Amino acid sequence: MSHTPHHHLRDEEVLAIMAAPQDDMADGADDDSLIVLDEPIVLKGGQEFIELQLREPNVYHLLSAAQVIGKRPTTESVYDSQMQLVKLVSGWPLQAVQDLPSSALDRAVAYVTSFQDAARRPEGADPDLSPSMTLIFEDGIEAVGRSFSTMTLHEPKVKERRTAKAFEARGTAEGFLRAEISLVENVSGWPQAAILKMPISKFARAADYLTGFFMSGPETGTN
Repeated sequence: MSHTPHHHLRDEEVLAIMAAPQDDMADGADDDSLIVLDEPIVLKGGQEFIELQLREPNVYHLLSAAQVIGKRPTTESVYDSQMQLVKLVSGWPLQAVQDLPSSALDRAVAYVTSFQDAARRPEGADPDLSPSMTLIFEDGIEAVGRSFSTMTLHEPKVKERRTAKAFEARGTAEGFLRAEISLVENVSGWPQAAILKMPISKFARAADYLTGFFMSGPETGTN
């Protein structure tokens, strides 16, 4: 019995698939926040699904999707990751998501990834090296029995960057995201539970600001 070989993806290919720019979605427009199917999806238990209601993902949603990719991303695992993201954001069971018309899933993925893409620093743009950055959360984020509404950031310290590098060293999509989570958590002083509830667009701004201070230079070897 023959098996189709897995196509292993490079990190840059994974990022391109998970958060590719969408010309018609770049501003996070609401055109596809509600996807209505022509025919309902009916599961074995009799549950019917016809309206896929979407919203902006939070950090937890993206982290859970990244975990699905695993250590060695393939075209299959990235597609599974996209299904997981739509499942978590919409609240649909995975079986219903798997029964979606493929074009409907493509539209849903484009919508839910557009928020992060629109918030990230454009390639080639100069980083924001301001002494500090403040993010305001009008509705507040409820976590660990408290409400968090103001996040203040500044240039990371060496020890904070070192902690992030330990996650980056894993070389996985989850590891790179956990590195950014670590930076935002340690610099802001917010608990991780609150970080995971952040809208992905606000988190992307925070992470880009912090990593903007990291200048690449020649690697240091043993003389």
